[in-house]
Amino acid sequence: MKIFLPVIILLSFSTFADHYPGHAKLEWGIGAVMLSTPDYIGSSRSQNLFAPFPYLKYRGKHLRIDDGIEARLFNTPDLLLSISGNGSLPSPDDNPAREGMDKLDASIEFGPSLEYRLTHDESTSVWLEVPLRFAFSIGDNTGYIGQIFNPKIAWRKSALNKFDWKLRVAVGPIFGDEDFNGYYYNVAEHEITSQRPAFKAVQGYNGFRTDFTYSRRIGKFWLGGFIRNDNLSNSVIEDSPLVTESSNWTAGISLALVFSDRGCC
Repeated sequence: MKIFLPVIILLSFSTFADHYPGHAKLEWGIGAVMLSTPDYIGSSRSQNLFAPFPYLKYRGKHLRIDDGIEARLFNTPDLLLSISGNGSLPSPDDNPAREGMDKLDASIEFGPSLEYRLTHDESTSVWLEVPLRFAFSIGDNTGYIGQIFNPKIAWRKSALNKFDWKLRVAVGPIFGDEDFNGYYYNVAEHEITSQRPAFKAVQGYNGFRTDFTYSRRIGKFWLGGFIRNDNLSNSVIEDSPLVTESSNWTAGISLALVFSDRGCC
């Protein structure tokens, strides 16, 4: 799981760049990722992870795996269907806000994202991205934990050649349903303490997310990373006693050795 989760997390912050001549059709290799992330969104405690991950890029006519997964099913370059992903690590047992409560398992989120290009020039574009993700816990209590809706506006800089930077900045609100919010932020009657009152989560606005991602080929190596901020001010979960920090930063950096990059298209 510690190997798989970084791939899902990086997928969430991927740069869905357009393909240009000179890029290989297939690239594969192996890399390592280092993450710094809060125990859960809203926690004042954080944790770090270092793990290997498989590096794979495929650029076909209708299917592309290029720091993300997208399908070109429509007869226009302005409309794409992609897979949106995210994930979280298990919350450590020593998080004081959750003392005496069940441990939060690792989670994965994935689902479709409809993306429409609003404007573009030779190397940059602005997109409306409308992802809906379904979340599952993985661990001692594996199962479905809810839905997340995260519409956003994204500015993208594509790589005009193989060794250019690819950049992306995306901003937008996050909405969670009652199940998702309850999994992370509910406090049941048997979990009440003098410092932790009861809390029953409802569906609604979970905060505002800002993402910055970057990637580049450097010789036989691929470098990529992201920085993300989640601001929970005025959200429906802000008043949960488990929210001990209203603004969280998450960051990751990865480096991969590319063994093969075959064919151009």
